[in-house]
Amino acid sequence: MKFKIQQFIENKLLDAKYEFDESVNQWAGWIEGFPGIYSQGDNIELVRRELAKIMEEYIFVSLQEKRKIKGLNRRYSPPACCGDEL
Repeated sequence: MKFKIQQFIENKLLDAKYEFDESVNQWAGWIEGFPGIYSQGDNIELVRRELAKIMEEYIFVSLQEKRKIKGLNRRYSPPACCGDEL
């Protein structure tokens, strides 16, 4: 069973764009619609793994700051006992 966030990240990685930059002899990758989610590396797999990490951090920061995330429906609310401490 995959968590909703894991599935969301995997789906976004399917839409990631990759391009070889000859000026630095590396691959670049990004996910359109998500500012700051960009990575460079020696091969596409390294770039893809880094994009997944960056996307996960982006999601958690966005949730913490109560910002909407395009394409991710947030239905979780912390228990009343804990408020914003989670």
